[in-house]
Amino acid sequence: MKNKYGQVQLNNKQIMKVGGRGALDNTGNKTKKKEFQIQLIDQPSQNKNQLAQTNLQKKKEIAAKKIYRFLYKIYKQKEKQHRYRKFIIDELINTERNYVHDLKILIVIQSQVRQWLNKQQIEMIFNNLQQLYDLNSPFLQDLEGFLPYKRYKLLGPIIKGLAPFFKVYFTYYEGFNKAMTTLKQCINEKEDFRKYLKNMSQIKDYNNQDIESFLIKPVQRIPKYNLLLLDLLKHTDKIHPDYKNLSECLELFKKINDDNNQNMDRFLSSKLFDIDKWFGTKLNQKLVNSKRKYITELLTSTLDQHNKVINVTAFILSDLVIIGERQDNQYQYVQSVFLDERSGCLDVENQQHLQNIYILQGINGQSITFIEQTPQDKIEKMAKLQNIIQECKVQSKYTFQRLASRQGSEVNFQLNKIKVTALGLDERQENLSSYKVYIIEVGIDEVFQKLFLRFSQCIKIQEYIKKKYPKHQFHYLKQNTTISLLNDQKEIESRMIAIPLFVQSILISDIPRQDLQILKDLGLPENFYELPSKANEFRNQRNGPQKGPDRFSYVSPTRTLIKTVDYGNDSQSFQNNQCNRRLLSASSLISRNITLVEEKKNKKEKDTIQIIVNHAIPQEKPWEFNIQNNTKVLHVLDQIQKILQLKEIYDFKLYIFDNKSRVKILQNDENICDLFGDSFIFAKKKKELWFKKLLYQDLDNEKSLLQSDNTRMKLLYYQLVRDIQISTLPFPTQNQYIKLAAIHLYLQKCNLSYDVIQQIIPATILQLKQREYWNCVVNQEFKDFKSSMDNQKSTKVEINEPQEIVKAKQKGLFSSFIQSTQTQFSKVENLDSDQKNPMIQFISECLKNDFCIQQLFQVVCKEALQQFGEQNLVLGISYQGIRLYSSSKDRIWEKIDQPQSFNVFPGFIEIAYKGKKFKFETNQGFQIQSLFDEYQSIKYQNQE
Repeated sequence: MKNKYGQVQLNNKQIMKVGGRGALDNTGNKTKKKEFQIQLIDQPSQNKNQLAQTNLQKKKEIAAKKIYRFLYKIYKQKEKQHRYRKFIIDELINTERNYVHDLKILIVIQSQVRQWLNKQQIEMIFNNLQQLYDLNSPFLQDLEGFLPYKRYKLLGPIIKGLAPFFKVYFTYYEGFNKAMTTLKQCINEKEDFRKYLKNMSQIKDYNNQDIESFLIKPVQRIPKYNLLLLDLLKHTDKIHPDYKNLSECLELFKKINDDNNQNMDRFLSSKLFDIDKWFGTKLNQKLVNSKRKYITELLTSTLDQHNKVINVTAFILSDLVIIGERQDNQYQYVQSVFLDERSGCLDVENQQHLQNIYILQGINGQSITFIEQTPQDKIEKMAKLQNIIQECKVQSKYTFQRLASRQGSEVNFQLNKIKVTALGLDERQENLSSYKVYIIEVGIDEVFQKLFLRFSQCIKIQEYIKKKYPKHQFHYLKQNTTISLLNDQKEIESRMIAIPLFVQSILISDIPRQDLQILKDLGLPENFYELPSKANEFRNQRNGPQKGPDRFSYVSPTRTLIKTVDYGNDSQSFQNNQCNRRLLSASSLISRNITLVEEKKNKKEKDTIQIIVNHAIPQEKPWEFNIQNNTKVLHVLDQIQKILQLKEIYDFKLYIFDNKSRVKILQNDENICDLFGDSFIFAKKKKELWFKKLLYQDLDNEKSLLQSDNTRMKLLYYQLVRDIQISTLPFPTQNQYIKLAAIHLYLQKCNLSYDVIQQIIPATILQLKQREYWNCVVNQEFKDFKSSMDNQKSTKVEINEPQEIVKAKQKGLFSSFIQSTQTQFSKVENLDSDQKNPMIQFISECLKNDFCIQQLFQVVCKEALQQFGEQNLVLGISYQGIRLYSSSKDRIWEKIDQPQSFNVFPGFIEIAYKGKKFKFETNQGFQIQSLFDEYQSIKYQNQE
């Protein structure tokens, strides 16, 4: 039946029928309801269990990844070791094959000379040659039976079985002097024998070698065994089943070598004939020379023309090192360097992929990059080469002094003082593409300058030199055109090694003195070679007891930055040199001091491009500068200092944003045109740079600087206001925003305005409360602050000089070298007394915030995932040290006040602290390291 609303209504009978058995059956509903209630009760515990299981699974995955990376690293090291062991064993077998072949030739020669020599002469010359062949021929067969190479296959027993029989070489060595004497006598007395030997050296099957070259082979062979076994043992694990056998074999050959070679040193020099045969044609000269000695040979690795690591043999002579790669039982020439008194070994820091590297520097800028298997190999082989170079210096000392007197000792001294090193790598964005810039430091004597070079730029300079000066030899760069390798880490690391060598080889030649275009293309001043004398003039012009700086970081043509100073022992000298890291006027150091305004007058308008430098002060128009091709960042900073009349500018920098919205801090030495790529000169749109304080000290020192400079105070105030507004500078509580908004309202000298509040409190925080709430709380805070300021005015005591300024002067924070000059630009208005104290209070409140004294960089740290809970972190560099924040910047994960090490590599940085090492992926490693070094310098100086 239906009710009055038209709905169907069941009577009791119908309801009873629904349940069946004459009763209401609602047990199913009760059961379901009870189950649902139980589920609601158990749901939180189930969620907790699921979350715990998820976290446990994540931890297991992280631990598994760590174990995998650890095992993979060990696997790669073992693979590298086994490849090198295979290279040594191949070298042993190949050289043994050639040696047995040479013994066979000697036996043939022995049978052919019987028609001219008697039995006694033959026995005297060839001695027990047949015994040596009978020993080494089966030895070669055993070695060849060892092939193919397998990791744990035993080579030791093969050598160990025949090693005692190599004592038969005693007989050959003992009679070698008499053999050479008899041979020489027979050549002089027997004309037919002499003609035969002359024709023999021209036979192709005999490899165009004379009989002396063949007879010296057995003398050279035992030392070769000794070198190969020693190298093989070094790269064999002690747990390897062949380690003990190889150790015993090495001891046997060492004893044979020591006993046999006491009087054989002069005969070992005959190795020069073999080296001359292999490489004389490539070097276009005769390598056999009475003054040149063969010393030894080393198995090592180097980079080929495609920057790939190859295993090679280094033949070390008294004045020459030749690199050869064995191919098809012959040595193929790779490269060589001649040694003189200016040669040396340059240690190179380990990279991510290329490790145990050092560079042998020769004459004319030529060099060889060696890559060893272990750090111990590197130390030992560097020591050997250094000893050889030292002997070369002693032997050529008189020759060098005579040459210096002819060519001018000052020039040679300067060339010897040129040092070029790689500081780091910087990635930049241009339109939609990115490119890498290599930061290179060039020093002549104690004057240094940074170069920011692209690899393509270096290739253009190289092509220019090759075309214009084809006869000159340099350390030429190896260009790889494979696109896939342009971002390869090994390729980048090899270029970081090669580019400094390329630049140094150019600078130590005489070409840049004749062709100033090369210096200009590198980014060096035209008076580069005169900088040491200019620095000496600057030292001599300084008055007082203090010493002049020992190291100048030079930027042409307007300023110099002094990084380190020898202060002397007296405290007065130290205080007078507190400005060592400040920018000093270089008019006394550099004769040419051209400002950008003067450049605009002297240059054609079409050759200049305008850039805009913005600052945070309201109602101040951005400054426009005319930029030349060689205008440095420091030139613009120089003009800004004059515009603003800043007393100190060392803690302010220019910076830009790249296409990825990352802050790019500009180095003082950088060329502004290069910052915007090749399209900068032709761009019609004006480019923008930003002028901003980047380095913060502790609160006391910052207050001291603010008290002494109203311009600094106003700049910093408006910069902080802008950073707060765009959320670059966050605060942990709303009360801090309210207090800062009240002070800002007081400084603006206006009535309560929501627009003014919006200048301090970010929109993300404003939306949390109603507009009326913010007006109320800020107004109340404003009244309290205004009342406190009025009380200070009534109790203010007039003093001659603020205590902060006295403290700053005692610390030497004022630079006596900066002289302000009036310019055509507007001056920053001076602050009245009513504004000064509130502004300092506003800045002080901001400086208390940890984020304010940070320069932040986005980094990725996969190793920190377990400890920090995320791998995308924010790394901050400050006066206090290094800080690691969450990606949302809502908490600090780690405080690193004293890192044990700080290393920068292409694509990442590595920081060690508390016994742990963390790898942070970033392409801003050079910027991070520069800021870190600058902060450490400031902190150390203030502590002193």
